[in-house]
Amino acid sequence: MTSTRRAAEPDALGGEWELATAAPVETAATGASSIWRRVRRDAVLLGGGSVAIVAAQLGFRSILVVLLVPADYGRLSLILSLYNTVFLIGASGLPNSVARYISISSPAEDAGIVRSAIRAGAWPTAVAATVIAITSGVLLKTPVASLFAAIGLSSMVYSLVTAGILRGRSKVGAAASIQPIAAIGEVAPLAILWLSGVAVTPLLAFGVFCAGNVLGLVAGITCTARTRPHAKPEDSVAAVPSVRELLGFSMWLGVATIGVAVMPLVMRFAAALDSYSVVAMVDIALVLLSVPQRIGTVIVQAVIPHATRAVGNNEESLTISRREHLFMIVPFVAVAAIVAFTPIVHSLFSLLGRPGYAKGADYLALALLAGPARILYGLVQGILVAHGEGRFLARVSLMITVISSAAIFAAAGLGSTLVAFAFFVVACWAVYLKTLERAHHLDAPGAAALPAG
Repeated sequence: MTSTRRAAEPDALGGEWELATAAPVETAATGASSIWRRVRRDAVLLGGGSVAIVAAQLGFRSILVVLLVPADYGRLSLILSLYNTVFLIGASGLPNSVARYISISSPAEDAGIVRSAIRAGAWPTAVAATVIAITSGVLLKTPVASLFAAIGLSSMVYSLVTAGILRGRSKVGAAASIQPIAAIGEVAPLAILWLSGVAVTPLLAFGVFCAGNVLGLVAGITCTARTRPHAKPEDSVAAVPSVRELLGFSMWLGVATIGVAVMPLVMRFAAALDSYSVVAMVDIALVLLSVPQRIGTVIVQAVIPHATRAVGNNEESLTISRREHLFMIVPFVAVAAIVAFTPIVHSLFSLLGRPGYAKGADYLALALLAGPARILYGLVQGILVAHGEGRFLARVSLMITVISSAAIFAAAGLGSTLVAFAFFVVACWAVYLKTLERAHHLDAPGAAALPAG
């Protein structure tokens, strides 16, 4: 993937920061295209799907709270939490990887890439399914739970792969619908059982959950089959990646995702060195931060196909201006100041009958300061994936996670969890700024395009 690159050119808004391959000469005359304008429609569609998933999951958990005694709910919630973590091993960045390759391929190459993706996901999925099957069987004390877990997790992974295929084909509406279909397939049957007066056991509830993932896979396969492009005789088939190439790139993306995702977990464990009361306040702040984190994930999914086509076809330069950066950062800073320097948090928790949580205002303010970094990282991550920079993303996320973890635990061990949380915020920004620097380097005049991985 080679191309001609040029330096960034200022615009009337105060300058542009180049994030992708340069455009042909005629594009320079019309000005660079804002990356927000390219991806906002797709981001809205994918974001709407994400909101639907969260709503359905909240409904599913709420019904379980009503139907199950605390001990049974606690056992099942532990399995579901592990399930939603272990699936990352199975997915291993494959959905984003296949979206990247398909978005730049010809119709004749599409089927080959899909076959490679199916084969590449086989052994990571087998590992993840085995882990969750053993855990589920042990906790629910029946081999039936192991069977449910293996089928459900495999279905979840491959439904996400079909969503990546659809994003690569620019069928974003269909891609955004797959996981909501799965989520509705989980909560709707459980609600029917509840309203019918059926005695719901943890095993039955888990079976319903896994069946929803199977429904999501069926929807994904159906949409993938219906949107298969028609190849022309003159279309090239030279760009079909091998299973090894696709899996290798996907694994690097998976490592990068896990490296970033583990930082909140590190912060929670560090807070435990203080007290579980502090853990509770830190957890509330991290839950707040999960909102921009999810937005960033949606943006990555929206950016990858657009950026990959721009990198491969030299369509036009994708940028994000300084003004757009300010529009993202300033509201978070303003809300953080309100949270930190007004009694609004104390008043809120007093209304809830939990005034003790008001001590967490500083943590909430810091979490808000980390919010823009998590969203902006989604933009740059999508650009770097388009450039094939999976290994760089993995290296940066792991390096910063290791360094920040040491600083976080050191600060917490010395008695200041608040300072530890500040280190966590700095780490969030460090990941973004380091990857942004790489994006600038790739867009520098004369920079050579790098191979995937």
